[in-house]
Amino acid sequence: MENARSFMLLAAAFSLFIGACTYAAQTVQAMDHATWLVYNLNVNSSGKVHTTQGDTVQPVYSGAQILFMIRNAESGEANIEVNGTLYVSGNDYTELDPTPFLLHEAYQANYLRDRDGNLTKISFRS
Repeated sequence: MENARSFMLLAAAFSLFIGACTYAAQTVQAMDHATWLVYNLNVNSSGKVHTTQGDTVQPVYSGAQILFMIRNAESGEANIEVNGTLYVSGNDYTELDPTPFLLHEAYQANYLRDRDGNLTKISFRS
């Protein structure tokens, strides 16, 4: 009986030892893999931040939004062009006829700026 008990304790200790060795080996392997990944990420960086610009998404406006912009444009703001028709900022458009605008149509905007970066005209095309 005493021999069986000693054998069971020896087997348990041996199993724990093998488990600890396996865990340590897997930890070292994971650290090696992580170090390899970090090295490959930084090998070509030369201390600089590299970025890439993704596809730029053009904003889409409805005709109702454009009509609202035209009616509420104050003097000094950018002029608005809709399908070739120019609406100069600062004019009184309180009586603007909305029939040329397709209110639910999707319009893509093109922003025109001067050399100082100030917005001069917004051109909308359907």
